[in-house]
Amino acid sequence: MNFANAQPAVMTREFIKRIPIAAWANALCKARLQEWRAASTLRRSRTLAKAHRIDCPTGEALEAALRRRLSSRSRGRWPKLKGELHLFLAYYVSNWEAILPTSLQPFGQVTAFNWRECSVDDRVGNWIENRERMNADMLAAFHAANEHQPVDAVIGYLSGHNTNPETLRDMAKAGAAVFNLCFDDKLYFPGRKLGGRFTSPAAIASAVDLNLTNAPESIVKYAVHGGLAMFWPGAAHPEVHRPHPERFDYEVSFVGSCYGWRPRFAAALRRHGIKVECFGNGWPNGSLSNEEVIRLYSRSRINLGFGAIGHSRKLLCLKGRDFEVPMSGGLYLTQHNPELALVYDIGREIVTYKNANDCAQQITELLGNPDRAAALREAGRKRALKEHTYEAKWSRVLETAGLLQKANDDEADWKEVRQ
Repeated sequence: MNFANAQPAVMTREFIKRIPIAAWANALCKARLQEWRAASTLRRSRTLAKAHRIDCPTGEALEAALRRRLSSRSRGRWPKLKGELHLFLAYYVSNWEAILPTSLQPFGQVTAFNWRECSVDDRVGNWIENRERMNADMLAAFHAANEHQPVDAVIGYLSGHNTNPETLRDMAKAGAAVFNLCFDDKLYFPGRKLGGRFTSPAAIASAVDLNLTNAPESIVKYAVHGGLAMFWPGAAHPEVHRPHPERFDYEVSFVGSCYGWRPRFAAALRRHGIKVECFGNGWPNGSLSNEEVIRLYSRSRINLGFGAIGHSRKLLCLKGRDFEVPMSGGLYLTQHNPELALVYDIGREIVTYKNANDCAQQITELLGNPDRAAALREAGRKRALKEHTYEAKWSRVLETAGLLQKANDDEADWKEVRQ
């Protein structure tokens, strides 16, 4: 790096990275700060909910509350059969998001608005000004789609950073139900403000009919910002994430960016004699295409996962790999996260580790027991195919809202809500 032309902040970061003890201390401070932020935000949300008697419905109570909210928009047109809905998808593609249009196709017509292609790229220029243009373009695209065929639901991967709550309210006034995904609400929620509003989904929570979060504890955060929320842990697509007839080329592999404590963990495994190959931004092996990643799951005897967020080892969340690896037929060994027990039988369908020593021991045992490894691959894929497909997860959302007719169901629930 040419330090003569670098900005002071960049110079400081690069200097710290070159001194191991300084890099370790910097990462530790960042980790503790992230953990404090997450804990204080959750604690504050729970305190507010208790003080103001804010309800956080789940299960049947959530379904009833959501249907009451949507009853004035039903107009007798819901529920519909699978394949009859018109869905407006508002999103962008950075990585995994490319699967979203395909994931919704079983339910009917999908009109996709990828604003980085159809409007303004939020990574460049004066975003506060461009944000208004993007929202105008998004609303125009919605109304055009709605005029062609009434839109039943808007499904977004949106936040306050890119979306005005008024935009979503206009879509709701046109008769559409509004759902929004977020897989990153443990840490930066409500987050910082840009242009007068929070950049996280907190800014749009009340304008969304059902907020979908992969963190059960975050439901209360949406509630204190005026929104209903459902635990929606993520999914994979069986036609995309599928086993490949590949030979085992790697004992252990990992796919993901090289940051935080990941490189130190990989180094610790190697000191235990574990051959682990890492792929992604920052690793010597570089990045892989999505297709190469899926094939890697079949080429690896063991697929390593990290459940931690940022620099912290204690702050955990469910990851996309938690569903993509088992769906692809890979043996998945990931960091222990209590939330994984909500979606898998740990020890029978996937395996978890507590630290580097435990991980190395588990790897050694699994490599020495190919029968158990094969049983884990089979059981993990069976669970993923049964419960963790996008079709199953979207069906749950649309059925809960009353837009999609449940199996062996009729309109009795909607009639009761209308009365």
